[in-house]
Amino acid sequence: MGLKIYSSILDICKGVMEPIEKAFAKIPSEGVCGVVLCGTSDTTEYHLLLSKIKSAIYASIGKKVPVTLIPQHLLPIGGVAMEVYALDGEANFQIKEQDGLCYGIVEGSDEKMLFVEGIPASDFSASVHKQNQEVFAKLDALLSAYGFEVGDIVRQWNYIGNIVSYRDGKQNYQEFNDARSAYYAKSEWRNGYPAATGIGSTEGIIVGGIAFKKANGAGVYPIDNPLQVAAHVYSKKVLIDDDENAVKSTPKFERAKLIKTAGGVYCFVSGTAAIRGEESVDPNSAELQTVKTIENIEYLVSKENLVRFGCKPYELKYAFLHVFIKHAEDHAAVKAVVERACPQVPTIYSVADVCRSELLVEIEGILTL
Repeated sequence: MGLKIYSSILDICKGVMEPIEKAFAKIPSEGVCGVVLCGTSDTTEYHLLLSKIKSAIYASIGKKVPVTLIPQHLLPIGGVAMEVYALDGEANFQIKEQDGLCYGIVEGSDEKMLFVEGIPASDFSASVHKQNQEVFAKLDALLSAYGFEVGDIVRQWNYIGNIVSYRDGKQNYQEFNDARSAYYAKSEWRNGYPAATGIGSTEGIIVGGIAFKKANGAGVYPIDNPLQVAAHVYSKKVLIDDDENAVKSTPKFERAKLIKTAGGVYCFVSGTAAIRGEESVDPNSAELQTVKTIENIEYLVSKENLVRFGCKPYELKYAFLHVFIKHAEDHAAVKAVVERACPQVPTIYSVADVCRSELLVEIEGILTL
């Protein structure tokens, strides 16, 4: 199941249909298994905008596909970035729906993969706890319906409105981590936790991801980084809560997850920041944090480190990057560092709060052979 990624920038100031039609005129619609858009409209409520975008995409390609809308401002400010994920023509790909949500399933002789569109809470004004419960219940229902377990998730995207803000004395990100840990307790995670991004957004809780399973559990590799403490074993001192005596769950993810499918090798790099050990570094410089973040990623996906975690010494190449920047005014400096290190790699830049107040940049990516 070979996977290709296409990207384009849309101007939706005067509507969504025309720019989406123009974008898909340049992209083969065959094999499209998912579409991710990043951007917001200050004049359109999220759920309404998502509905309009979905309708335009369905009309443009003549079928339903999983669609995720990330409510963040694109950099430079304005427009919407669109990523299109497409499988090769040999893949047995089916689109399914459940409770108004769209999912894609790819099945081979001894493996299958599930693409889960971003599941938004139905009411972004509800408590973070209530939103978490709703979203994870929907995720669990669709995994179960198609023969997957929570432990089969290999990549998860978590968008958390006002991530470092507090409600009722509890930080939104910490409350999300507590809910995720409770949900993940259903699995033994024999192949490690998913690669994941937990990043701020303008509003609401939205969770999407990819699940993958192969006969005998083969082909799935959790990749850690010796330069960083694994997030799921962080000490209590770096977890945030007003109550020092609170039981605080760690973020349950691996630094990367590599999967070997019949169609290729894919390495999902989690949201990565300027953390060494478990401490943030260079807190006053987005530029220096970007340098450290890229160093973290480069070592994480190096041949030496892949072998350490049971993989072959693959020569991985960047297929796509998403760079989250806390302050829009740091865009030029951050972009310059990224482009020097990763020239000609399709990259989206957006404004987002990172999970620690002192972190100014976070980068996620996908690498292939």
